[in-house]
Amino acid sequence: MGKSWSGEIAIVGIGESEIGTVPDKNPMQLHTQAARAALEDCGLDKGDVDGVLTGGIANPLELMHSVLVSEYLGIQPRFTTSMHLGGATQIQMVISAANAIQAGMAEVVLIVSADSIRSFVGYEMLLGMFSGAGVTEMFSRIGHPQFEVPYGPTLISTYALAAARHMHEYGTTVEQLAQVAVTIRKHAAMHPDAQKRKEVTIDEVLSSKMISRPLTKDMCSIISDGGAALIVTSAERARDLKKKPVLLLGGGARTMRERLSLVDDLIRTAAVDSGRQAYEMSGLGPKDMDFAEFYDCFSITPIIFLEDFGFCEKGEGGKFVEGGERIEIGGEIPIVTHGGCHAHCHPGVPSGIFHITEAVKQLRGEVEERRQVKGARVGLINGLGGHFSSHTTLIVGTE
Repeated sequence: MGKSWSGEIAIVGIGESEIGTVPDKNPMQLHTQAARAALEDCGLDKGDVDGVLTGGIANPLELMHSVLVSEYLGIQPRFTTSMHLGGATQIQMVISAANAIQAGMAEVVLIVSADSIRSFVGYEMLLGMFSGAGVTEMFSRIGHPQFEVPYGPTLISTYALAAARHMHEYGTTVEQLAQVAVTIRKHAAMHPDAQKRKEVTIDEVLSSKMISRPLTKDMCSIISDGGAALIVTSAERARDLKKKPVLLLGGGARTMRERLSLVDDLIRTAAVDSGRQAYEMSGLGPKDMDFAEFYDCFSITPIIFLEDFGFCEKGEGGKFVEGGERIEIGGEIPIVTHGGCHAHCHPGVPSGIFHITEAVKQLRGEVEERRQVKGARVGLINGLGGHFSSHTTLIVGTE
């Protein structure tokens, strides 16, 4: 794996834009709002930034997106690129920033990601326009053009297949799937900025509109505008800055096949490998984690990730979440403490960055008292892109 940067790199600033429904700001303005907030958070100026990473933008008219964002912000970085790995993007950008800093290619890296898929329909609409398809038709074209597209799979239906397979193999129930949504919505209800702040019951989740069996509407991500930013630098420089640094203790990544028809197993994911890499780099394990910010695009993913990251045995994820006590704040391993993609904010691909900013807030002790994980010192964050295609993992902690 090469030289480890465990404990040598830190997140020193975080910033979030307005979220939810923000019709008066386009994606570039949301990027700017988040970036300025992150710089203010750590007490640095844009002149201190020599690395800029952006991710998740699919606009075919913005091929050099990080260059455009840098220009808009008035930054001339020596290290810059744009990435797109779906919901795995933001953690991969943090890992890339750490590698660049360790290699001497940058000293202070700004990571920023935002979009407006609620107010402006998003860049997916542009892609649909370029392909001559409407949004609904375009999403039905996801997959291999010869072996999948003719049968009309959607991104949602691929996760529904994973949920159905887990139910078939292990006896996981729809009530257990619903419990994941109930717990995450409970956490969102404690968050002053969450888009959905009303708690729900298992019966309400199950009676919400069926989207792709067995996943109902309340088991799926919401649609939002918004974005966030991170400032990453060396732990040495972090000591002189405004806020308590959050150290990067471990990281890992692994990509499986992108095409659903080529996936060997729907419910055993490469999160196992990305997690193993992060655990080995940090010298820690599942029992050391105080919370886990799982990427929760659909209610099946936290169940599978509890298994694949070693919090329970394979097949026991459904029973683990049953009742909610073990995964709630105050429980054995609190998950998605801000409300995640289910209820806090989901502006498409950039949604993963909010899992990182939430982890930083938890470790700094900056969240509302009832939402604070008591004594939090170490947390796990994971990212997920495509049809369980790309997996990234980050372990963060305090000194």
